[in-house]
Amino acid sequence: MLENLPLFDRQLLNFINQIPHNIFTDNLFLFFSVAGAYGFLWILLSILLVLFDGLDNRKEIAAIIFSVLTELILVEAILKNIIARARPDLTLNSYSFPSGHATIAFAAAYILTRQRKHLSWFFYLLAFLVAISRVYLGRHFPSDVIVGAVLGLALGYVSFKNFIKLFPFKK
Repeated sequence: MLENLPLFDRQLLNFINQIPHNIFTDNLFLFFSVAGAYGFLWILLSILLVLFDGLDNRKEIAAIIFSVLTELILVEAILKNIIARARPDLTLNSYSFPSGHATIAFAAAYILTRQRKHLSWFFYLLAFLVAISRVYLGRHFPSDVIVGAVLGLALGYVSFKNFIKLFPFKK
């Protein structure tokens, strides 16, 4: 079973890459890829939520920033260099596994969903679009973003729980 995983990963990458490439889809996925870098989209979204939802979400912003910093150390500095998997697009000089974009996106989606269950579909849709953009653009294999998403959910859980214990939310 595991010996077929690289072949399946390549086939799924090719399938996703067959989504029509045109000015609309290229710009759409490029937008989500760039916006998802280093948690920019999620920090901006958190700040907008401060203005509109009436919840004290400073701890959410802190948890998201903590998740971004943890991702930079754990994924970018440690895991990618230990695993050293080449990217599908060999023009980039950094490693592929796991996806840092997917890690941050799913960590932030988890954190923001904790107080806004009614918006969970929206946060996870954004996280999915950030993750799939990386495959569409040829920057990651599907398994990179799947593992990144799972790692992100775990990181979001740990970040949220630690910040809640230290600073309980107020309505």
